[in-house]
Order: sequence, then C-alpha cells, then structure tokens
Amino acid sequence: MRLQLDHFRRELGVPAVAGGILDASGEAVFDAVGTCRRDAELPVALSHQWHIGSCAKSITALLFARLVELGLVDWSTPVAAVFPDLGSAVHAGWQDRSFEELFYCRAGMRANPSLRLMRRFWPDTRDLTEQRSEVACVAMQKPPHKAGKFVYSNLSYMVIGAAIDRLTGQSFERALDEHVCRPLGITSLGYGPPPEICGHAAAVTLPGVGIFRGKAVAPGAPRSDNPAVFSSAGTLHMTMGDWAKILRLFVTEGGELVQPETLHTLLEGPAEYRIVKGWARADLPGVSFGVQGSNTMWAAAALLSQARDRLSLVVCNDGRTRVVMKSALLAAELLELTRGPTI
Repeated sequence: MRLQLDHFRRELGVPAVAGGILDASGEAVFDAVGTCRRDAELPVALSHQWHIGSCAKSITALLFARLVELGLVDWSTPVAAVFPDLGSAVHAGWQDRSFEELFYCRAGMRANPSLRLMRRFWPDTRDLTEQRSEVACVAMQKPPHKAGKFVYSNLSYMVIGAAIDRLTGQSFERALDEHVCRPLGITSLGYGPPPEICGHAAAVTLPGVGIFRGKAVAPGAPRSDNPAVFSSAGTLHMTMGDWAKILRLFVTEGGELVQPETLHTLLEGPAEYRIVKGWARADLPGVSFGVQGSNTMWAAAALLSQARDRLSLVVCNDGRTRVVMKSALLAAELLELTRGPTI
C-alpha cells in the first residue's frame, strides 16, 4: 500500500494521503505518507484525525437507520410530521415527501442554504439544534422544488439532522455518539477542521473547479470548513481506524450494531437512482457502491467491492478538483490489493 500512496502523493503533489483496506474477516491495514501541511516537515500519522467531507452522509444515514430499528421513525415517514413545533411555517407540501426521498436527494430540497445564510452561519455561536431548526424552517417554508428530480443536496441532510434532534430529544451530535460511536468504540470523531493536519484549498477556484496547489488552511482560520451547522451533511473528522469501524459494518452484515436487513436498506433504492442512502452506485470495475467527499480543502473516498466483502478508504488533505477525482481511483486501486486469501 505504501507504494500506491507514495505514487499518488508524487504524481499529484499533495501534502499527505492516508489509505486503508479491509475485508469481511474484519481485518484492516492502514498507512499514511506526507506532511501535516505543504510548507512544513511534520509527518502525518495514523493517530491523526482526517476530514471525510460528504462521506459523513453515509454515517448520518446509518444513524437514521438505527432510529428506524428503534421504532422512532420510518423511511416513509412524511418529513413535515417530525416538525410539529415549526407549525404553519412548514409548507403542507412537505407532508407528501418522505425521509427516504430526502436521502435519495429527490424530495424537492435545494442544494444548499442561500449564500446569505451561509455567511451568517459561519460566525454563529448558537446551539447547533437552534441553527438546524432555522435551516429546516427556511428550507420548508416553501413547497418542494421539482420533487422527484435529483439534486445533490447538503440541505436535505441538514434537515435530516434537525429531524434527528427531534426524534431523539437530543442533538444530532449526541445521538450519533450514543447510537453509533460508543457502541463501536469510536473515540476520535469530531467536527470541523482536524486539529493537527491542515487542509489545502486550490490556489484558483473557477465555477465548479479548483486548480493549482494552494496554501495550508490552519484549523483556526475563518472558513477552514463549512459552517458547523453542516455537521449532519459533512463536517466530520476522525482517525482512519475509527472510520474503518463504521465501514466494517458493510462487509460484516451490520456487525453487532444493526440487523443485516437494516444494513441492506442503506444500499437499496430504485435501479435508476444513482444516489441511495448516503452511498452512490459506482461505475468502477469491481465496485458496487462508494462514498466521496470534499469541503474544498480535503478529499475522501471509500469503495465497497461488487461482492460487498471488501472495502477501501482514502483521505487526502488537498481539495483540488483533480485530487478529489483521483482519490476514488486510488481507492479502487487499493481495493484490488484485498484480493487473495489475506490483506
């Protein structure tokens, strides 16, 4: 694996990259190469936390699946039914849209909060449950927009986070800790920029494209991540080993956390739907599903084999568009390393 990671780092000129491979036995192997920032020599370590961007959406879906198992909600529950406290501020049209449609990004939710709201949320210090309530209220005060049409939507997952606040009677963050992290022995999960490894944004950003190597963005710098209210859509960081504890569920029939049938629902949806519940159907040979994410300063990807018996994961502290695209190809290359009797 070190060979593949070193080649990726040299070819793309990234500061650091980490990778991991695991199979149905539960065994996992990890490695990391590079430095915590482009302009310094401090090497990265597997004990460091890495930002996984929108790969966190699959973790939010896993938490929701746990709540379905507990009987607190169902995939078919109308979105508006969970927000009685918002009263008439929620348009009646959201009674006709289900949480399953939110996960498919086909409920009629727009892609993101408005730029005006985004700018206001960055310095916002209110409790995140209060911030998410505002997001949900603004998002649902108008009827669904082109329901049934696919729109990749961070906003959908932010509203799901607000729903989890209500379903559990505690914050999304505490619910994730109680229902996923603690049962799996995950101790490194946090929110926002990781404390030790710096992300790197592209030097030049064009519409939808980031090019040329940029400088390190310090964890405490303004806008070093998306606003904190994006947590259920993708501000998570953790060690590679802890991320693998979550991903391992998908090659061990749910492990001891969820029932096999519950796990299978996370990878189910109409055949024509590219996005299911936090995962996407993959076009790469030998791959069934994958997750990929970037907050423009990081790139992350995880791939599940066609037989759903092997997984690979990759994280890099560089958010250039080319790096994001290549991270999935590196994950596919690592997935091939798991072929054979052992990894």
